[in-house]
Amino acid sequence: MNLVGKIFTVLILVMSIMFMAFAISVYATHRNWSALAKTTRAQVDSLRAENQDLTQKIEQEKNRLALERAARRSALARLETQVQEKQQQVDARNQQYTDLLAQQRSAIDAVNNAQRQLDQLKERVNSLQTEILTAQQDRDQSFERVRQLTDQIHEAEGIRRVLEERLGELTRDFTKATTVLKAYDLTMDTPVDGLPPQVEGEVLTVGRNMIEVSIGEDDGIKEGHTLVVSRRDKYLGRIEVLRVDPDRAVGRIKYRNAPIQEGDRVQTKVEIR
Repeated sequence: MNLVGKIFTVLILVMSIMFMAFAISVYATHRNWSALAKTTRAQVDSLRAENQDLTQKIEQEKNRLALERAARRSALARLETQVQEKQQQVDARNQQYTDLLAQQRSAIDAVNNAQRQLDQLKERVNSLQTEILTAQQDRDQSFERVRQLTDQIHEAEGIRRVLEERLGELTRDFTKATTVLKAYDLTMDTPVDGLPPQVEGEVLTVGRNMIEVSIGEDDGIKEGHTLVVSRRDKYLGRIEVLRVDPDRAVGRIKYRNAPIQEGDRVQTKVEIR
């Protein structure tokens, strides 16, 4: 036997072994193909039904997805519109910001100018305050001077009123004195050494031209004195004393203005009322 015969013999042996193993494995795996086919058919039917359900679900999901895509496109369009609007608003805000910056710079310049003016005004106010203080001091001094002058004027007015009252009293006294001088037939140059003292009494008896009075030498009455007769401040006349006793005197009527009665008043000085 040559080499080729040996090779074929080995191949036949190997193939025999392989077929025997295959037969063994086929026998080992022998099944009931009819039952398996039924089972497989049932599974196929189930899978077909499930496939149909899944297909419907897929269609539904496709429809839902299409709706969602349409909604998303609409929402995206709205968002794009809003983005554009927001962008426009942002641009407007940026423009406003730029304008505000310009206004702020202008305001800062205005504030700086106002601050400088304020400083100048403060200096002016301080100067005016100093001037006002000086003016107030001058005014206070003027007020004090005015007050002093007013006090002096009031004092002078008081003195003037007192002097006027005194002048009135002196005028009245002068008038009374003039009246008394006329009543006694006296003048400003008449000596006063022999004038009687200021006394008064009453008429005791009345004659034709003579009357007796209740005042006499003890009262300072002397012969030649003139007495005035009155009744309730009414001038009745005057008498000249002719005889003097210690407690009475007799006189002659020199002038009669009205009838003289007992009890009428006699005095050495005329009272003007």
